[in-house]
Amino acid sequence: MIALKARDESKGMNTMKMNINTAKWWERPLRISAVQCNYGEDSFEILKNTVVKGAFNTEQLLHLTAEGHMSFYEEELHGEKLDRYLAEAHKYNIKEIIYINVHCLLKKYRDEHPDWIQLDREGNEIKAYDVHYFNCINSNWFDYFLNNLKKLCTHDIDGIFLDGPVIASNGCYCKACQDKFFKLCGKSIFEASQDEMMLFKIDSVTEYVKKTSQTAKSVKPGVLIYLNNSALRADVTGNNTRKVEPYVDLLGAEGGFIWVDRNISLWHAGSMAKFIENQAKGKPTVIFFAGDHKPHSYFMHTAAETKIIYAQSIANGASVWYGIHGPTWMMNSPGGKAAIDMNKFHAANEEYYFKTKPLSKVALMWSMDSANYYASSVATSDFTQAQQVGTITRKKGNHYKAFMGFYEMLSRSHIQFDVIDEFNVKEGSINKYDLVILPTCGCMCDQTIKGIKDYVKNGGNIISTYDTGFYDQKGKFVGPERLGDVFGIESADEIVEYKIAGTAYQRVKEDHWCSKGLDSTLIPSPTLAIKTIPSSKAEIVSTYLEPMEGRYVALPDKSYAGMIINSYGKGTSIYIAGTIGEYYNEKTHPVLRQLVNNIVRRLSSPVLDSDTLGSVEFVLRYQNIEDVNCTSKKRYILHVINMTGDMGRPIEKIAPLYDVNVILHLDINVAQVRSITDTARYSELKFSQVGNEVKITIPKVDVYEVIVIE
Repeated sequence: MIALKARDESKGMNTMKMNINTAKWWERPLRISAVQCNYGEDSFEILKNTVVKGAFNTEQLLHLTAEGHMSFYEEELHGEKLDRYLAEAHKYNIKEIIYINVHCLLKKYRDEHPDWIQLDREGNEIKAYDVHYFNCINSNWFDYFLNNLKKLCTHDIDGIFLDGPVIASNGCYCKACQDKFFKLCGKSIFEASQDEMMLFKIDSVTEYVKKTSQTAKSVKPGVLIYLNNSALRADVTGNNTRKVEPYVDLLGAEGGFIWVDRNISLWHAGSMAKFIENQAKGKPTVIFFAGDHKPHSYFMHTAAETKIIYAQSIANGASVWYGIHGPTWMMNSPGGKAAIDMNKFHAANEEYYFKTKPLSKVALMWSMDSANYYASSVATSDFTQAQQVGTITRKKGNHYKAFMGFYEMLSRSHIQFDVIDEFNVKEGSINKYDLVILPTCGCMCDQTIKGIKDYVKNGGNIISTYDTGFYDQKGKFVGPERLGDVFGIESADEIVEYKIAGTAYQRVKEDHWCSKGLDSTLIPSPTLAIKTIPSSKAEIVSTYLEPMEGRYVALPDKSYAGMIINSYGKGTSIYIAGTIGEYYNEKTHPVLRQLVNNIVRRLSSPVLDSDTLGSVEFVLRYQNIEDVNCTSKKRYILHVINMTGDMGRPIEKIAPLYDVNVILHLDINVAQVRSITDTARYSELKFSQVGNEVKITIPKVDVYEVIVIE
């Protein structure tokens, strides 16, 4: 339970300061209210009773101009009412971001302008949400949109949110797209490959965002522009976050539109927040969190789920957009009340969420090339099929499942890590990490390959799995040779698939540091692996047994290299021949997590450790602050998110934990450790420090605890 008590300034809590008041308003921690429909409610009552009383400091305004769940700003219809609303909102110091739907249209617009609608390959109109129509950003609709945008920017608005833009996953074949594609590519759009269509969509969306931003800021230079970015998804809609980032002021992702069920990861929101922060290049970020339990727009999340999703977002450096897709009485539910409770806590402690940075020595790579051209559950296309190479059919892994498998293993092991992409490898910013993990990153361009080689050669360490780097950036198989000297393999030929459950095993070397804490050195192996020929200098630390004929037969005598350790330059590579990330994502064998934990802690500097449950997530961040003498110092904030609850999703109740021990490795002499979460129970915490090792015991952890260390 988060108790909203007044802070005790006598405890030294005001001895440090952040320059929060000098920042742009959108650089401060935001709590964005988004009532996503209006079926007859008074907008001014929504402002007073939901936005203001809910402790939001910003509103993404849709309900004022809404027709049910859809909202389209038109100057002649909405301009005067908008002025009155803005004046009222600004009295409460609420910043107003105007919602503009730029991805679909109501039937009445479609009837007036059929040339605005996206068409499939056969010329059929493409529906949105089964009842509306996707508009095409390449059509004359864009002129209509720009005309309204310019007029909108003459009002006293604070920002603009673009809902979309998107181009249908299989492409748009309207007349405007046909003409534009022919002009760019010199051939018919009907002759476009899937790669050409994807690049056409990316270029179209990027051009749209660029022109929109330039137009809005030419009329109103200080206006905020942002949209819903793609994040951990393939570029199926054309929205490539890296491409549009230069033209937006704030990056957001749908980390909180969650269909909570047995299959959803506990760390869904956190993974989005980590990745979007990496792509933001220092710009602020926000996680879009639907308070309603998707796909049910009129039914809310539980209080426990609400607090977890909210906490993962703000703990990982993001602000929160909290939206409901039904009447405002839904905010009186346990989930709605929990969101308001979190808002009030966030508002009372803004300074601890302002311009914080992660403290990580490990990076987990999300490969956009692999998401687009290899195999990923995020998007199914012709790129994801098995590929015939010579006489061998190369079974592909699943990059998204591999990524989420490693994400969970690291989180449950309490390892601090960042999420990176190819951009970081190419620019060399991975050099700040001790270890980079490449989870079935099948597709890589030559520049990415070179970046990884340089990183390891200069002392970096990597973990890679299955066919990482075996394909070029467009999904063409080119073989293991490009990274073979790093991995310590000479060739990789046969693919082994364990088709019968329970017939895949591996033996890990006894008395090796890799086997520390394992229940047995005979453990499950992934169900898809590659037979390699290791180089003579490489060390084989585990072997995969050949597939068994059934579960109840003797173990095979034959085996092949499973895990290979190889020195390359000053660094170390650990190559895992099987799809361990995908396998853990599906089976969650604790022994595999322990194996990965052993490797990660061996190859990276210690940051945090704890003896508590793996269902507790720790996020350690820091701020550069000034003391009373204007001397710059470092302050650490430890976020503790307890997801220990019902044995399933959605979680209804959280079991509190007591006397949670944490060891931190910090570069400051700690003077004080205190909780800002519940000052009714305790404030200052006992700690001990020897060198850079700081030991803290947290007396009680409910859903979310925040510890300040300085």
